[in-house]
Amino acid sequence: MIRRRNISHLIAGQIVLLALLIFTACSSKPASDAGAASANASPATSSAALSASKELDACKLVTKAEAEQVMGEKLKDPDSGPASMQGGTICRYESPESLSAKNVTIRVESPNFNWDKFKEDKRVEGEKMQPKRGRIRQVPGLGKDAYFARHVLHVLTDHGILTVIIFKDPADAVAGEEAETKTESAEKTLAEKAVTRM
Repeated sequence: MIRRRNISHLIAGQIVLLALLIFTACSSKPASDAGAASANASPATSSAALSASKELDACKLVTKAEAEQVMGEKLKDPDSGPASMQGGTICRYESPESLSAKNVTIRVESPNFNWDKFKEDKRVEGEKMQPKRGRIRQVPGLGKDAYFARHVLHVLTDHGILTVIIFKDPADAVAGEEAETKTESAEKTLAEKAVTRM
């Protein structure tokens, strides 16, 4: 009698376990649904891949010859790569002299880049500078918005954020920010060309 009860409890337990397994299997998505889900995800993935393939190449916005013209000297072939983990590209033309820091750097950020926050950060950073405070100087007529911050030109366009940095003359790099320096004028020249190619 005891054995029959134990056997019937064992059988009932197995039936409950079997029912749970069947219920679990039925409630999960069939393979065909999972395939459909991944097929539905692939347009977004292809869209991201397409967007990445259409990313602007900073080295095509300013040529080596144009960089050499504003620097007044020969430069090495460009060194390029990603601007950040969020995307964008960077291109740098450097002096062939091993001990020289002279260079032209072109950087393009994604249109999703937070322009307002970046600009505010640059303003606050400038106000904290010592012994002399830095400032943002607007550059009218270039892109949707443009400004100099510490002798670096930042330009907002419909296709992304353009930054042009020229290090040519140490005196320009430490000059006050009240008037446009020769280096800043050269940055504007390159930015005007680059914006038309974006």
